[in-house]
Amino acid sequence: MKFRIDPLPQPGSYPGTAIVVDVIRATTTAALYLRAGAKALVLAPGVEVARSLRQDGEILAGEVGGLPPEGFDLGNSPREVGAVAGKTVVMATTNGTRAAHAALGARHILLGSLQNAQAVAEVAAGSGGEVAIVCAGKEGNIALDDLYTAGVIGRRLQALGFAPEGEMAHLALFLAENPPLPVLTASEAAKALVAVGLGEDVAECARVDAHRVVPRFLGMRGEGMVFGL
Repeated sequence: MKFRIDPLPQPGSYPGTAIVVDVIRATTTAALYLRAGAKALVLAPGVEVARSLRQDGEILAGEVGGLPPEGFDLGNSPREVGAVAGKTVVMATTNGTRAAHAALGARHILLGSLQNAQAVAEVAAGSGGEVAIVCAGKEGNIALDDLYTAGVIGRRLQALGFAPEGEMAHLALFLAENPPLPVLTASEAAKALVAVGLGEDVAECARVDAHRVVPRFLGMRGEGMVFGL
């Protein structure tokens, strides 16, 4: 079996299993919502769609420019996931939730991060077929933090018998030989968080194999993608 790494989403090109990565912060935080007991996640392609998808009793979470939009209950911080037990969380972020929508059409869609790297690799390997790791990027540009995370997940796929395909996969695997925090700290996403006073989120996103929660795509609710366990 083979895996490839896309440094930016390529809509319509994922027939097998797609692992979507927005390590700072959407896919990290999404898994932590489920770990904290959220009933389900609904990933919206944008803020206004998220507002329209929200139902009574649900939590609206997300960010624009790193900060919660007006009227949202939560931002996108992996350090603020404690109030979601038993509730559905509707999410909209600048890059991550849009990247998930770009993977629509894949047989399986998973959300990956450093925190669940081993677990998401194992779930993807068990799904059968080839695997694509889809980096969200940052506002249309390749993101160092996502490419690094893709390499970390890719190394685990290698250990499970998968072979890298393409130059970008080999580049990401090489990048993944470095320790996580210095790489993530050097990324534009981390610098943007520091600028709005959320730099502590970076260290949380840099924790590797911290848990085994893997959000899986379950179906659509209107324009929202529903993820659960």
